Amino acid sequence: MNRSFAVLGLALLGSVVIALSGHGGEVRANDSPEGTSALLAELKTYRHKLVYETNRDGYWDLYLCNADGSNPVNLTRTPDVDELYPKPAPDGSKICFVADEGKGDAKTRNIYFMNSDGTGRTKIAENGREPCWNAEGTQIAYLKGEFDKFTYSDFATKGLFTYDLNTGQTREHVNKKLNHLYTLNWSRDGNWFVATVHAGMGYKHGILAIEANGDRVVDLKLEGCRPNLSPDGKKLCWGHGDYCAGVAELDFSSADPKAVNIHDVVESKDPVETYHVTWSPDMKYLTFTRGPKFKGKSLKGLLPEFPGVEAPGWNVCVADATQLNRWVAITHDGKSCKQPSWVVVKEVPSR
Repeated sequence: MNRSFAVLGLALLGSVVIALSGHGGEVRANDSPEGTSALLAELKTYRHKLVYETNRDGYWDLYLCNADGSNPVNLTRTPDVDELYPKPAPDGSKICFVADEGKGDAKTRNIYFMNSDGTGRTKIAENGREPCWNAEGTQIAYLKGEFDKFTYSDFATKGLFTYDLNTGQTREHVNKKLNHLYTLNWSRDGNWFVATVHAGMGYKHGILAIEANGDRVVDLKLEGCRPNLSPDGKKLCWGHGDYCAGVAELDFSSADPKAVNIHDVVESKDPVETYHVTWSPDMKYLTFTRGPKFKGKSLKGLLPEFPGVEAPGWNVCVADATQLNRWVAITHDGKSCKQPSWVVVKEVPSR
């Protein structure tokens, strides 16, 4: 990921309208490509749902909606707590997430899980970040905050831990040198973690495969950040630079894991960014967030793709995972709608 970006003029972003060359006029950041009305129609009958973070109510909450964006429901409703970074369990029954709690010097980012309807909220770690599930939905892995003092920076992490839902026990990873990781994933077979590293562990920036029960670390040599492993464990999607959603096949069979057959599914242009790409349960679709670069006082000097940092004009979108640039926006208010993930909805047997 290229972390240097220009400050855009407020006039350019006045109503989150971005003038893109080659489009014959002004194009809004959440305008979908031509011919995607059929995709929206498909999504209306798609049973799986989406969960995402947004500050549309004046504070950060987690919203659940249908695949086409309809019927949005606020799962958290906590004006004094900011819930962020939702990651549903593989069976869709639960969601783990981070919550920014407290004020001033007492503010901290903690990790919780809850039922996917918002009930049964349970804290599992303090000063934790970037959680993910194992394939069985019985353990949550997470990264520890690098500092006691609160920061929005997503890569300010040091140490990897796993929490067992059945025993309530927490275990630290055997590799004590893990640091500056973010967007943690756990492979389907349980043998690897995949995450982004930034300015840590001898790497400037990259996407790494990390042995789950050993010390091996392998650079997957992918440009970009924020990987997401497919439900079958055979593919990876990620933010391919700041403007594209990439897809690659993962090969864990060789001595060193590697990514092959790399290509883009979504391609945007500066200044409209594409981030937070995740697979649907059947790998038919990808969801991602899309919005303009923007820097202002409300961003606290950080980047809009960070959890809990305001992202004016950003919306959740869904793309066809098999075609280039067949995507549609499913939120439209631009209220920092981001970090989307799919929630599995089990099929009801017909009678």
